[in-house]
Amino acid sequence: MEDVLSEEPAVELLAATEIFNAEQKDLEGRAVNATLWTVGAYGLSQSLRMANNLLLTHMLAPQYFGLMALSSTLVLGMTLLSDIGLMPSIINSSRGDEPLFLNTAWSLQILRGLCLWLLCCLLAVPLAHLYGDNLIRMILPVLGLQMVFSGFNNIHLLRVARHMGVKRLLIIDLGAQVGATVITALIAWLYPTIWALVFGAIVSAAAKAILSHLPGVLPGHRNQIAWDRTAVTSLVHFGKWVLFGTAFYFLASNADRLILGKLVSLSLLGVYNIAFTIADIPRQVIQQFSNRVGLPFVAKLTQLPFPEFNRQVVRYRWMTLGAGGLILSLVVSGGGPLATHMYDARYQAASWIVPILALGLWHTLLYSTTSEILFALGKPKYSTFGTATFCVTICVALPLAFHFFGFRGAVISVAAGDVPIYFIMAYAATREKVTLLVQDAVATCGFVAVVALEFALKHYLFS
Repeated sequence: MEDVLSEEPAVELLAATEIFNAEQKDLEGRAVNATLWTVGAYGLSQSLRMANNLLLTHMLAPQYFGLMALSSTLVLGMTLLSDIGLMPSIINSSRGDEPLFLNTAWSLQILRGLCLWLLCCLLAVPLAHLYGDNLIRMILPVLGLQMVFSGFNNIHLLRVARHMGVKRLLIIDLGAQVGATVITALIAWLYPTIWALVFGAIVSAAAKAILSHLPGVLPGHRNQIAWDRTAVTSLVHFGKWVLFGTAFYFLASNADRLILGKLVSLSLLGVYNIAFTIADIPRQVIQQFSNRVGLPFVAKLTQLPFPEFNRQVVRYRWMTLGAGGLILSLVVSGGGPLATHMYDARYQAASWIVPILALGLWHTLLYSTTSEILFALGKPKYSTFGTATFCVTICVALPLAFHFFGFRGAVISVAAGDVPIYFIMAYAATREKVTLLVQDAVATCGFVAVVALEFALKHYLFS
């Protein structure tokens, strides 16, 4: 009888271990599936974007791309300066699947979109005076309609992201992109002005909102206006650090276009924006993966004992750094020649800008994968401190680099401007006892070796 009783705890422990292993395999399976969908759909999205970009550069003058880059940056700034972090809040909250909580978040999202459009209308004239272009006065109120449409996006887009339902999200994004691409190209062909780019952006936002509400596209209850005070408190409390962080990040990551808009011609700004679009592909992949796979995956790992959590995030991060580093190295070594062959003589300066900007994204990959771990641990404040430092650094370094070294110096300062974020994130991870420094050093050596090998092969094959 005593032997039977002594065996019961062992049996229970074995059963618990089997359940844990099964849950872990299911989680990893969903993460792998989500990653494949993210990479595949994003590759298709970027191919469509590059084809559209190439077509439009033959129909529109460089100054239109410069003016659109400036206007879009101003609108994006208003958007990010009011970001209350609904997505990470819903992903991390224990109430992230409750209808009342989600409906309250949807109501906040709509209210924010309407307020941002009004802000666009109010600031249109002052910003037009600041940059000395009257077209901005007309563009901003129209372009700001994007935020109204985005405010009505189905809130289940965020709930599905909580459970790594990447397939549905990517299908909606691709559908909206296809619609916007066709409309933009058609308007540019009939009326080759800045308005082709403006209306293309609006169509993209409107199409996403409409698609997200079509029957059967997203699971869950019907969105309704609601206001739960505890939900608002929870969303705002978590989101305050996101708000400050995204505000600083916008000022820092878009300072290049805002400052260069005052220092160089719109034509040169347009060429820079084309180069930035190519070089930015790896960063976009990183962001898409972090938001749709990385953060939800790591957030679920926080339920593990800390030593096991640490082991799992290091293992996950090896895979992310390896895949991201390979994509990044290809853009560093091949982005310049790609720009040379894709665009006409008006855009040839993009060929030397691309590799510089792309090389500066390696440390971005390092701190982005660290930041999502800290977010999952409920520590968004470190990201805020990092982006605040980045903001100060780039706003000081870029004008000084342009003054002393010209446009090339300004581009280098943009590539290196966010290095301070890496050091702050590395310190934060160490303080939270997440061991990543050795991994960073080894991965960096590997990345440098791969880039050097690719340049050597390119020199051998094409010299």
